[in-house]
Amino acid sequence: MTAKLLFLAPRARPDLLTAVSFFCTRVKQLTEEDWNKLSRTIRYLEKTKDLFLSLEAKDLRQLQCYVDSAHMLHHDLKGHTGGFTSFGSGAFSPKSKKQRLNSCSSCETELIGASECLKHITWARNFMLAQGYKMKATILYQDNESVIELINNGRRSSSSKTKHIDNRYFYIHDKFKQGEILVKYLPTDKM
Repeated sequence: MTAKLLFLAPRARPDLLTAVSFFCTRVKQLTEEDWNKLSRTIRYLEKTKDLFLSLEAKDLRQLQCYVDSAHMLHHDLKGHTGGFTSFGSGAFSPKSKKQRLNSCSSCETELIGASECLKHITWARNFMLAQGYKMKATILYQDNESVIELINNGRRSSSSKTKHIDNRYFYIHDKFKQGEILVKYLPTDKM
């Protein structure tokens, strides 16, 4: 059942991605609680089978990316990132994924998530540039103000508490300096 949902979610039902991502981590060690979650997801799918994807582009030169991460969500204490890219309403390139490494704080978890989503932003921007569009800076919505400071200012202006964060996650600061992304605060309940 998880494999079937894994096929369906990224193609037609991005609203299931977070649940399916979780189920993929539990296939080998399924508990009764996990089975109940899977059953609830199937019931949700049955009740919402008439939902359809809808995309609307307000401006094809303005990408928007929404990214949020949860700290120590999984049993092995790794975080989880979800995000999607849009031109207005509706999502394309939705992602929901367990992070590959443990992080020391929610701020670090959010920075890792934003950095991971940057790969998809870069691909989408480059695709649109290749189609001849003059792209504006992509807006990256983030609900953690410390992460916004880290992205905008880089490691240099942050405290010694961020020294342990891997340099690869400050690649996002380079994209900010180049004017390719703007980072804006969006409260969690709006994400």
